[in-house]
Amino acid sequence: MSGKDLTATIWQAAERLSPDARKQARAMIDAVGAPFLGSINGATSVNKVAITFDDGPEPTVTPQLLELLREHQIRLTFFVLLTQCRRYPELLEAIVRDGHEVALHGVDHRRITGLPYGLAVDYLYNARCELEAATGQPITLYRPPYGSQSVTSWRAVRKAGMNVVAWSCDGADWVDRGVESVVADSMARLDSGGILLLHERLEPDPQRDAPKTSFNRIDMTQRLLVEVADKGWVPATVGEMITESAARRTVWLRP
Repeated sequence: MSGKDLTATIWQAAERLSPDARKQARAMIDAVGAPFLGSINGATSVNKVAITFDDGPEPTVTPQLLELLREHQIRLTFFVLLTQCRRYPELLEAIVRDGHEVALHGVDHRRITGLPYGLAVDYLYNARCELEAATGQPITLYRPPYGSQSVTSWRAVRKAGMNVVAWSCDGADWVDRGVESVVADSMARLDSGGILLLHERLEPDPQRDAPKTSFNRIDMTQRLLVEVADKGWVPATVGEMITESAARRTVWLRP
């Protein structure tokens, strides 16, 4: 059985478990496997959270988002696509200039779980080098598109010199609904030391169109920052959070 098929089998088995049984199984698997096959999904911080944005940069949202973050004097982590960075290099430069953390989301939004190990290493290493050249800073973090990961692709990321960053909280901002609903769901799932997954834009799947949303992502972010502050939490980059407190890791495998 290939690594990709094994991942799908494990995922399907987990989906058949009850929520409580899934939680217990996760705790046991992480206790044994996370030290050897762990992906970062948070930190032990008691007062910081990492709000992260995928799929950018984007010419409408990114400038407004950067302006909002400057007003709040906050730095976050952007998991960028090289296709977008090549198209809008001035936006990547603005992200770097404002002191935000840049991390790799891929050349494009393809899943790399179908690539042989050697090709996956080459793909990731070359993408990392291109992004380092464009930003002038080390690139040490990678988030797989769709969160899709196998043992083979995890090994390829590590061989390419990066750590995998997943998330502890999915804001589900790919579902079209009101801003209030996105913010409420995000805050209900987020905890101290958590990593929140959000998007500047929604990259189309290679096999189908991207989901369409109509809510204002700047308004969403503004309201989230208020809610986070009300909790007594401080937004931080992933790198800052895991440097100041120990990283939480999980065995993250999904098709």
